[in-house]
Amino acid sequence: MKHLIIVYFVLLLSIHTSAQENQPPRLGGIVKTTYLVSDYALAQSYYGDFLGFDKVFTYNSPQGKVVSYKVNDRQFLEFIEDKNARTKDRFLGVTFETKNAEQMRLYLQSKGVAPSQISMDGAGNKTFTVKDPAGVTLEFLEWGTNSLHRASKGKSLSDRRISRRIHHIGLYSEKLEDDSDFYTRILGFKLFLRVPEDKSRIPEIIYFQIPGTAEFIEHYPTDTRDFSHPCFVADDLQEVLYTLKERQKDEKLADPNVGKGRRWLLNLSTADGTRVEFTEMFLAK
Repeated sequence: MKHLIIVYFVLLLSIHTSAQENQPPRLGGIVKTTYLVSDYALAQSYYGDFLGFDKVFTYNSPQGKVVSYKVNDRQFLEFIEDKNARTKDRFLGVTFETKNAEQMRLYLQSKGVAPSQISMDGAGNKTFTVKDPAGVTLEFLEWGTNSLHRASKGKSLSDRRISRRIHHIGLYSEKLEDDSDFYTRILGFKLFLRVPEDKSRIPEIIYFQIPGTAEFIEHYPTDTRDFSHPCFVADDLQEVLYTLKERQKDEKLADPNVGKGRRWLLNLSTADGTRVEFTEMFLAK
């Protein structure tokens, strides 16, 4: 009897361990988006002066100098200068936080995904990248204790910031899938919003929730990679509009509209044609 009990508990432990191994390591949400920009001065003019985000530091990368603007203590917008940016795919990728880069990399490798090797970025964080099915670059980042991002905690949080948080990242997708092998079965994202809800009809928009967070990625039918964009939380979209009108120089403003998710949206673009979006959190009335 004692032998049977031991075998039973060993079996349970084995099942539990196997289940854990099949689960993706938890992510910590959206850390940053990285773009090509035709001129660092344009980044300062638009994201710094117009949108009010503070430039916090620069560091070197294989693609060139990275200039970082701060949204909050864990979210950043980063830019690399390329004089020909307007004729290129400017969206270089989105970065998600992971507690253990090596564990995340090994997990993805076990699922047949081909991650890059882990490297230390110029800011002092461990990172690696993968490509999603549409070829979009996803970076996974384990914060370095003394990284430039961590060292800026509590600093450069200007009251001029037009938003305090990135709500979601819109990502170019070749096709919309309710149950994407990559995002739901491998990364563990959850289908959060589908328009229309009737699954017998073709989806017009899909939101996947990053597990353990209140942040999302958005897939929307589009034939251009220029779709990829950050979407910022707007507590009061009308106030955002008034503030931007007061700061406006050469920047173009658009009329707000109600999106397919029944929330007020404001879609803008930089002089490079890079998209920037704002959304209110509650349904439009």
